[in-house]
Amino acid sequence: MQQTFNSKGVGDMKEKLGRIKVLFGDVDNTLLCLKMYNEEGKRIVGFEDANDWLKYNINHNAYIKCQAPRGVKNLIDDLHFNHGVKIYGLTECSNSFEYNSKFNRLKECYPGIFEHHGDLISTESRHKKVLIMKMIAERDGYDMNEIMFIDDSYTEIMEAFGAGILSMHTTEVMERFMQ
Repeated sequence: MQQTFNSKGVGDMKEKLGRIKVLFGDVDNTLLCLKMYNEEGKRIVGFEDANDWLKYNINHNAYIKCQAPRGVKNLIDDLHFNHGVKIYGLTECSNSFEYNSKFNRLKECYPGIFEHHGDLISTESRHKKVLIMKMIAERDGYDMNEIMFIDDSYTEIMEAFGAGILSMHTTEVMERFMQ
């Protein structure tokens, strides 16, 4: 993979990425760009009511048209296939239809990476993501500086950064790894 880095901090970022053994990526608007449409073909941003969201998932396979953003896919493919980094999806799911829609689309968009349901970790609250990363690190013997986390929420990014995890917002990944 040919990478485009900002001139400032290029060596430092390569060094940090060289230490990474496991990467956790949020799913919605990070590993997958949300592209959902209603019956009239108009784009849907989200649902206020949990039952409407469940109905949409049951009737439409909510993630079927979602795509992997190029910069995120470039980084993940390089880290996984060229450096042996373990990749996990971390997501908040309200039901099994949503979980299975996400998992199946990740498997299609990231062939060879999301092969087992254990590769996508679901939590009832996005605020447990750092806790989950710490527990997996402890279980598998990773140091915090060997973990990378990508998310579209600055709150989650800052919490992970505070735990010593290399953390990047989705937009930074897109900027750094587009080519």
